[in-house]
Amino acid sequence: MAITVKQIRDMDFPTEKNGYRRDDVDDFLDELASQTEELAREIDALTAERDKAVSEAAALRKELAGAKQAAEAAKEQAAAVPAVKEEASAPTFNEPSYFKNLETTLRETLISAQRIADETIDDARKKARRIVSDAEEQAANTEAQAQQKLSEIRADYEQVRNAGEEYHRAFSKLVEEQNKLLKESSLYAPAE
Repeated sequence: MAITVKQIRDMDFPTEKNGYRRDDVDDFLDELASQTEELAREIDALTAERDKAVSEAAALRKELAGAKQAAEAAKEQAAAVPAVKEEASAPTFNEPSYFKNLETTLRETLISAQRIADETIDDARKKARRIVSDAEEQAANTEAQAQQKLSEIRADYEQVRNAGEEYHRAFSKLVEEQNKLLKESSLYAPAE
């Protein structure tokens, strides 16, 4: 059962001959300690989840950079193909129709390769942007949720801590008053 701040403030321990029943106070303090430990574990878990989302976003950014490099390499490779065409244009025999067909085929191949390279680069960029955007959005959402939960936990912790301090002050005051009453009582006689 979760102890609320109101329950802490309203807690009234039954008294015995010598003050509050020690078992009731100990049980109550044990429950407070248990809940405080649970809150600390939740904070640690949320912090780890946030750190994981941030590292995933960094990995996706790195993947995007790799995709950009691969796209640039494909573009450079496609640009290198026309150099092959120039080397191949030095015929070793004299058949004009053969070379004309070869030139047309090479031109169509280069255009097709360039188009495919451009489409691949565009697709890779779109996919990389989408992945990074999704990862950043997820990381932002996770971090926002973690921050909100952390704020709630801190607020609850502060309330529990303040209630505990208030209880401690009230308890100390009661003990002092009881001690004063005992000293003032005719039953109290210091050992001589």
